[in-house]
Amino acid sequence: MVALVDYAGREQSYVKHVFLENYLEALVHKTASTYPHIVYVDGFAGPWHSANERFDDTSFGIALNALREAKESWKQKGRNVRMSAHLVERDATAYVRLAEVPKRFPDVSVSTYHGDFVELIPAVLKDIPSDAFVFFFIDPKGWRIPLQKLAPLLSRAKSEVIFNFMFDFINRAVNISDAHIVAGLKELIPHGDWRSKISEAETQGGGNLTPEGRKTVLVGAFTESLAKLGNYRFVAETTILRPLKNRPLYCLCYATRHPRGIEVFRDCQIKALQEQSATRAAMKLQRAAKTSGQAEMFDSLHDMGPDELNAFLASERQKAEKSLLELTPQKPAAIRFETLWPEVLARHVIRRTQVNELAVKLRSAQMLEFPDWEKGKRVPQASYRTWRP
Repeated sequence: MVALVDYAGREQSYVKHVFLENYLEALVHKTASTYPHIVYVDGFAGPWHSANERFDDTSFGIALNALREAKESWKQKGRNVRMSAHLVERDATAYVRLAEVPKRFPDVSVSTYHGDFVELIPAVLKDIPSDAFVFFFIDPKGWRIPLQKLAPLLSRAKSEVIFNFMFDFINRAVNISDAHIVAGLKELIPHGDWRSKISEAETQGGGNLTPEGRKTVLVGAFTESLAKLGNYRFVAETTILRPLKNRPLYCLCYATRHPRGIEVFRDCQIKALQEQSATRAAMKLQRAAKTSGQAEMFDSLHDMGPDELNAFLASERQKAEKSLLELTPQKPAAIRFETLWPEVLARHVIRRTQVNELAVKLRSAQMLEFPDWEKGKRVPQASYRTWRP
């Protein structure tokens, strides 16, 4: 289990790994109930800045532990699921340490590759059996990734991907006219017409575009590119902030073709945001206390940290209620709830249980009708039809 004590000076990585740990634990166990073989692929494995030899604070270490735990859990239930990992690293020094990993995880089949991930994609894909479900984790140290060349990987059936979109660096690069930088951005974000959208928004705003506005355009274009190249039904992102500044550092972009995937993503995202809020509040208090020398005064403010997050989640819930109505057709047309709820989750940071609650609320207010609702049921079932009266 990841621990904040291992992340001194890189707290943003702690938040990222809290999300990854929760996500992989849930999805690996779930997919192992259906698929005979689960595979994890890390295109930029490192390790970097690991605090211990167990690699507990690395992405691949977290993944391997999740694979190991799911394998053992299903084994106890009489189901034998094969678990494999393919770890790629270009840096020679880091690869020396990475090559030690397979012997530390004898119950997982671990393959390591020394070289450029993009160039090695054909070899990695060739090594993955067709019956396996794959989790691709793409977390480059930089941002120059030719996304189109990842298409064979992204479009693989029975797979999901998490891509670390280095927003802070990309946002600064957008204003640089150097031809090399311009070409790199075009390769990274091939779809979405983001330059025109930024230019248009700046014109309408008198030459200015808010940081949040730029983020909406850039991340939106990148997630659209992911969706097109991988034929993903759902793409969402969670933002990792700088530890002591209210500024996005990077965005974890997640893509899946299955409703269960977006459901688990939102659950894990909210847990990570809560951990991020608490961690950043504690760090700000520590810095303030060190600066002022009055720790007692700042300790009393510790509970104030989550307020901003709570306001954000409340706003997302309100937006989700509006989307629930907008996505539901007018009677006599209808939509099944199993189609409706994933679309709401894809648009907003909200849990499925909360969407159920909103549906109950709107039904009570006679703003939604569920003609198939059965007596004794407290929440809508997947097969229920719904419409607006």
